[in-house]
Amino acid sequence: METPHAVLGLPAAAGAEEITRAYRKLVRRYPPELAPQQFARIHRAYQLLTSPERRMEVARIAPEETIDQLFPVPATILKAAPSPPPLLAERDLEPLLAPFRRARLVRILREAFAG
Repeated sequence: METPHAVLGLPAAAGAEEITRAYRKLVRRYPPELAPQQFARIHRAYQLLTSPERRMEVARIAPEETIDQLFPVPATILKAAPSPPPLLAERDLEPLLAPFRRARLVRILREAFAG
């Protein structure tokens, strides 16, 4: 059995806009007056792909054949996790800690010489 996506010449993950565009292109190529059989095949595939109710009806009739064809799983591409940032060394923390150290040193000196 030929899948509806294959009839329209589309990948399984095609969106609604791509399906409509392919359908219109094929209908212009195979009008119902000149190629009724091809048109019927194209129109049936289009109806199946655009109507969830029709998909469910076909799936009820022959579930083992149609589930994967009518409800394709989109291809997923997983990206690698980014590498963790490098560990901070003492010299990397120095610019952050310098103001606190300076303030602490000032406080210690004030306490020492104030008393």
